[in-house]
Amino acid sequence: MAQRSWQSVKYILENHNITIPMEFPMTFANKFIAHLVRAFLLLSIFYGTAASGAEFSVTTDMHAQDVFRAMQNDELVLIDVRTPDEWRNTGIAKGANPISMQDVDFLTKLAQLTDENPGKPVAFICASGRRSGIVQAELTRRGYQGMFSVYGGTTGSSEAPGWIGEGLPVVAWHQN
Repeated sequence: MAQRSWQSVKYILENHNITIPMEFPMTFANKFIAHLVRAFLLLSIFYGTAASGAEFSVTTDMHAQDVFRAMQNDELVLIDVRTPDEWRNTGIAKGANPISMQDVDFLTKLAQLTDENPGKPVAFICASGRRSGIVQAELTRRGYQGMFSVYGGTTGSSEAPGWIGEGLPVVAWHQN
């Protein structure tokens, strides 16, 4: 059973282009602990969804134009869940909050952002809408409400042109 579960998680990680970054120098022991923490977080998210029988499908999408209008009216929070390399390459949607889904503090940062914006729905955006859909579906499964995924993501997909394809504003991302 454990072997089968790990294979399922490995399949999900590979097919959703998810990597576990190690971007800072650490001792061997700290690297090992960091890998264990990241693996535990990913396993808890993906195994929990697989065990529940839920599918990794987007159930609540918003079009990029609708997200942009809602952001202009201060009615919605947008979170870009891509990686820092992706943010550097394409920039981020103007007004988006860059919080990579690979960040071990993702849920903490999400909680902080939603606490700062009480009652506002949250839309997630990735490159094509696939990863943001996974995040949205998992958080909804865990009981979060008002979670959406941007249809077509930042760079678009075969189904939608995405944020950039719609000609919506993008700004350069600079690491803090």
